[in-house]
Amino acid sequence: MRTTIAILATFALVATADTLLWPKNCDDIKPWKSDRFASWTQVDDTDTPILKVHLDPNESIPPGVLGASMPFDLTPYRGKEIELTVHTKHENLVKASRGWLGFKFMLSYKSEGMTHYPAGGGGDNVPRNSDWRIVSFSIRVPSDATMGNLQLGIQATTGTIWFKNASFKEVNLFPDVVELPDDFKCEYSDAVKNLPIMRGAMSPSLHNGAKAEDLHELASWGANVIRWQINIPKEEVNDIELCKKRLQTHIKNLDVHIKQLREDGLQVIFDFHQAPGGRLKATQIAGTAGLLAGNVAVDGNHFRMFYDKAYLDAFVEMWQVVARHYKDEPIVVAYDLINEPAQSGVVPYDYLYCQYQAAKAIREIDPEKPIIIAANAWSSAPAFKYLKPLPLKNLIYQGHMYEPGDYTHQGVGGNNMNDLKTGKTPFKTYPGRLAGTYWDQNTMRKALNPILKFQQQYGARIYMGEFSAIRFAPGAEQYLSDLIDIFEEYKWDWSYHAFREWHNWSVEYDENIHNDKPATQDTNRKKLLLKHFKKNIKPKEPFKN
Repeated sequence: MRTTIAILATFALVATADTLLWPKNCDDIKPWKSDRFASWTQVDDTDTPILKVHLDPNESIPPGVLGASMPFDLTPYRGKEIELTVHTKHENLVKASRGWLGFKFMLSYKSEGMTHYPAGGGGDNVPRNSDWRIVSFSIRVPSDATMGNLQLGIQATTGTIWFKNASFKEVNLFPDVVELPDDFKCEYSDAVKNLPIMRGAMSPSLHNGAKAEDLHELASWGANVIRWQINIPKEEVNDIELCKKRLQTHIKNLDVHIKQLREDGLQVIFDFHQAPGGRLKATQIAGTAGLLAGNVAVDGNHFRMFYDKAYLDAFVEMWQVVARHYKDEPIVVAYDLINEPAQSGVVPYDYLYCQYQAAKAIREIDPEKPIIIAANAWSSAPAFKYLKPLPLKNLIYQGHMYEPGDYTHQGVGGNNMNDLKTGKTPFKTYPGRLAGTYWDQNTMRKALNPILKFQQQYGARIYMGEFSAIRFAPGAEQYLSDLIDIFEEYKWDWSYHAFREWHNWSVEYDENIHNDKPATQDTNRKKLLLKHFKKNIKPKEPFKN
């Protein structure tokens, strides 16, 4: 039964049946706090009030989310999952400098000393104009959450947005894909239990194959693993047959280097960095073609296979091809099922179900080689709070770490790089106060604690598949050092992002934002990786019981 929210005079929210989180008329907007950019209109007594937020392109833009907001008491929903929905349209909405700016339908709240900002309907692919659409996002309410703040409006750009009929309901975002006993523990063969810690780096995009000299160079640093990106060009990703052909091209490209990889002791984690069908775009309306009926705007970060079984079947079939090909090749050390799933709402085939189907199919072919399962929410640490292990042998669970994003990704997107270069935007420093929280190693340890708890509860092996800080971020070496020290303490496998991909992630470029050529001597960030790579043990034996 649908449950929605009623607004009380106290500004608290209580679940009741068939009520909206929206005023019945313009005289009933007291719980909403509106600024000068917001106005409420109503055509007549029978019509729903509409919130209009307008920012003139000829006026200066104040900081923050501009529009309307109201308190949202999360206390009654601790430990539950809720989905928030609003009807919206917009005109002349100028693309913001970053994807999380611009259109704003957001619920902010604090948990474990940090502020969280789940949101829906925005992103880099929001069009300049849109007719009425239904936008939604979902959250799992933390056990310590209290009062949140629901915001509707615009941030750091101009345009006009209309909102109406905001509501919410309790949902089951991540139903169990399989029943587990209460005392479930992950199972590992002796070979995987004794597999030395993997320390290495992420590969560049490999559409045109890898360069032998690059692989040899990474191995010479002492790395014992490379996370090998399997990407699909955007012009091919929606065509299943082209996806399958592209996979064969990637396999051929990898096979060329197998002999050298064996000689160098550089193991390969075969990483499906893109699923067949790719991700939906924020502009798309999921319609009747096997997706969702109705005018519902789907989260553009969702994989298409979350909705369309044809793409899920192709995903499974492609992994079967990989398993048959590399079952007996020990230098291919693990199958990394999917990169950074980001499921934010109820879908027919959720992020863990899709991976379980692929893992089961692989195990019918290859019973031993490790399979890497990605956590939800871009493989972020908080997603481990609800991640459930799967009852298959030799599964490794993957997290990524880029928090706080304001620090690690400063300069990324839009005009942000130029703003840093010209001094318009100041650099953010680690350790220091970032996104409202003081970040140091203790903060990062706390942020990573959900992964540690998962490891301890289930006896799971953990792989931190990506982590980084942009090269010119002040304190980047310390940030990386603090992270790696935590990984080493917890005995986690890890791969730095990235090796010879975008130069601003590269440890071969120095800390000067204006330099766009490789450094003439080892940077401190590279020295840090080399220090830890010295601990590596190169592979010797294939995986056998």
